[in-house]
Amino acid sequence: MTIRLLLADDHPLSLAGLAACLELAEGVEVVARVENGIKAISLIKTLAPDVAVLDMTMPGASGLEVVLEARRWSGATRFAVVTGVGSPSVLQEIRRARVEGILLKTASAEEIRDGILRVAAGETVIAPAVEQILQAAEQANTLTAREVQVLQAIARGMTNHAASELLGISAKTIDTHRTNLMRKLGVRSTATLLVRAMRDGLIDVSDID
Repeated sequence: MTIRLLLADDHPLSLAGLAACLELAEGVEVVARVENGIKAISLIKTLAPDVAVLDMTMPGASGLEVVLEARRWSGATRFAVVTGVGSPSVLQEIRRARVEGILLKTASAEEIRDGILRVAAGETVIAPAVEQILQAAEQANTLTAREVQVLQAIARGMTNHAASELLGISAKTIDTHRTNLMRKLGVRSTATLLVRAMRDGLIDVSDID
């Protein structure tokens, strides 16, 4: 049985590379390639592909908007978003839309191809790197408001004494919050705490001097 795919990406090189990779797989047919979201919606409605593979950021309509609109017209089509956007909030939004596949462009061509084929086979596929980002975001939701304040103070290079004066708590309490932050985020040093916090979007880097 042939797997019919529609590919949508506003970068021609990415689109061509993805098509070439997928067409190497046996039993796969790329029935359409489009470079904007509006065309994707129209062709999904017309062609009813087995899987629509979408970039997140496209002119006309985003990948997420394509999913939400095209589902109304082609209920059997499954969707995989292949995105270069690793923002936790964006990935959470995609997951809430019950997209069958969430993959990152930073993965190898083979990983992306295999993920799309698994989506076509009826699986829900969330790439390990995406799972890691989402889990970190969920974990971050367990941070208290005070812990977030302490984390931001640490990011600004403040000593425990300076942070205690800023926040109106003792230096010992600052140190306790630092220890709790490292435990919650699974790190063992202040340096790795900051790297993890910046990577996961837990601190406002624009506020760091």
